[in-house]
Amino acid sequence: MVNKILPLAVVALSITACQPKTVVEAPSKTASSTPEVALKPMTIDISYMDLSVKPQDDFFQFANGTWCKNNPVPNSESRWGSFNELDKRNKETLKQILETSANSKSKTAGNQEQLLGDYYTSYTNMPVRNAAGVKPLTDRLNKISEIKSKDEIVDAVAKQHQLYIGSLFGIYVGQDLKNVDANKIYMSQSGIGLPNRDYYFQENKQAIRDGYILHIQKSFQLLGESEASAKTKASDIFNFEKELASAMMTPSESRLPEKTYNMMSLDQVVKLMPKFDFESYLSKIGSESFDSLIVEQPEFIKKVNTMMEKVSLQSWTNYLSWCTINTYAGTLNETWVKHNFDFYGGVLSGTTVMKPIDDRCIEELTGNALSELLGKAFVEKNFSESAKKRVNTMVDNLLISFRSRIQGLDWMSDDTKKEALTKLNAIGRKLGFPDEWKSYNGLVISPSDYVTNVENCRTFSYKENLAKLHKPVNRKEWEMPAHLVNAYYHPLLNEIAFPAGIMQPPFFDENAEDAVNYGRIGMVIGHEFTHGFDDNGSKFAADGSYNDWWKDADKEKFVSRTEILGKTFGSFCPITDNCVNPELTMGENIADLGGLTMAYYAYTMTDDFKKNVIIDGYTPAQRFFISYAQLWKINYTEAELKKRIATDSHSPGMYRVNGPLMNCPEFFAAFNVKPGDKMRNPDEKVAKIW
Repeated sequence: MVNKILPLAVVALSITACQPKTVVEAPSKTASSTPEVALKPMTIDISYMDLSVKPQDDFFQFANGTWCKNNPVPNSESRWGSFNELDKRNKETLKQILETSANSKSKTAGNQEQLLGDYYTSYTNMPVRNAAGVKPLTDRLNKISEIKSKDEIVDAVAKQHQLYIGSLFGIYVGQDLKNVDANKIYMSQSGIGLPNRDYYFQENKQAIRDGYILHIQKSFQLLGESEASAKTKASDIFNFEKELASAMMTPSESRLPEKTYNMMSLDQVVKLMPKFDFESYLSKIGSESFDSLIVEQPEFIKKVNTMMEKVSLQSWTNYLSWCTINTYAGTLNETWVKHNFDFYGGVLSGTTVMKPIDDRCIEELTGNALSELLGKAFVEKNFSESAKKRVNTMVDNLLISFRSRIQGLDWMSDDTKKEALTKLNAIGRKLGFPDEWKSYNGLVISPSDYVTNVENCRTFSYKENLAKLHKPVNRKEWEMPAHLVNAYYHPLLNEIAFPAGIMQPPFFDENAEDAVNYGRIGMVIGHEFTHGFDDNGSKFAADGSYNDWWKDADKEKFVSRTEILGKTFGSFCPITDNCVNPELTMGENIADLGGLTMAYYAYTMTDDFKKNVIIDGYTPAQRFFISYAQLWKINYTEAELKKRIATDSHSPGMYRVNGPLMNCPEFFAAFNVKPGDKMRNPDEKVAKIW
């Protein structure tokens, strides 16, 4: 997929049990600090902290150690932290909305209450789903079993793609990186059941591979196959996927536009895969005619062609059957839902108990065609215009801070600074929710047929996306629903967006002091701004186009500075043989360091900072950094941590705290972190970027 969204995401973090003791090497106070006031605003949470840990040794544990000890990951979760706490509160609101909609007497076909309420009813009515059994799946598998020649594989793949069954490769419409006013067809690698290609080859993933093969085997046994037959099919399917994976780009490569932006004519793609009738495929998915498309991984498409020629028809039908089974498993009865959870929730993520069914429904709605409608219902019930206004002011202040930082860079030429400032000043913003909500005309949802509802939503989304071809780019469209606890920077639109879901405590609180708000939502704002200038975002110009605006000498200096940062993060290994990948996480690490820096300097412009009031024994600067660290408090299962390290472009949470701070002179000054302390890189290894 084209990396057009660079979101903040919940990340995993290992837990170290720590007991609070006495204060060791108390933080220094400035001589001019104002005495602590009797009535204090909402500030940092002292109860989270482990004062037996020196802030100069491990700031994450200093700020969060007691919270980590007292908040183990719930059995139904794979990680638990600030994002999850707010997500849980948002889900309570959404649950009320869905229950009210389901029981409403004023529902009319196609209105908000009907679509949301009936989907919720169909999802949560497990007796009806149990009665349907596996018939919804077997009906679809029977069609695959009727395939008699490889020519029919094209038709089968086309039908699967219209239902977002991720077989073989992906096709979608998105902005052209070099002509951002136009939409183009993108073709990408896809078709495997494990998180990415590395799971098929790395030695430390053998247990996952074994579990996956067993999961496939048990799936076929649940459909009535003998153990021997199911075992044979499972091995065959795994080998098929492994062959696909062998031609895939690594996660680190796939995030780089210089690797994935490969414009080709339709004729070139047809010649790239002569054994797969691509023109017939396009006709069957209902695509309008076009002359060219962007093939993200050409070598992968060549592999598809080779497999069409060399792999047996039986292996192809086994594989296509598995793609269908794997997509539908979670939509069937309780037996299948539990079976699907046991691998994807248990083996991959270390979760031992499924979430409540209403939570699972909300998560599904958040990821399907109805996500924007769910967000609309959320903001109608739970949104503060005054919070939006305050956050907008903070965005203004972060912009001033970033502008000042660019102007003061000693390593960048005036010509490149001018281009950087032009881009910064052009960054747009979206706060809260869309100005215009999408239409759901034509989407049919029934209260009694969950599987059909799933298919209708998938078909609706597929057609909606395909219809963008040859149409102007919709710049008002959001990439996330309004209730999501997240944020993003969109390089092709050169804009930042903050859904209503994240503009709440603990990320933003109208009653909190500025140290807290700038350390939290301020850092998030700065993080998204910095994405426009990270190792990928910096390749896009002010108008969003993939266009180099750097002087060569400046680019070399930028790269050398990011490499210094990469060495910091590459040294973090929370589990043996599981180290942070500095290439995969580079963009997020740059954004974390930049966001922290911009937020700090924006905070220093506030009256709260200038008054220099001591609260709970800490200076304003110290409270800012503690607040920042407490935003990233998190625990997670070991399995989830391993998965995150292998797949996530964000570093684990403890390193999102300590990594940037080890490169932050302002932090050194605030907590008297001296050369040689663990929380301070040697001067020549301090990454000074933005």
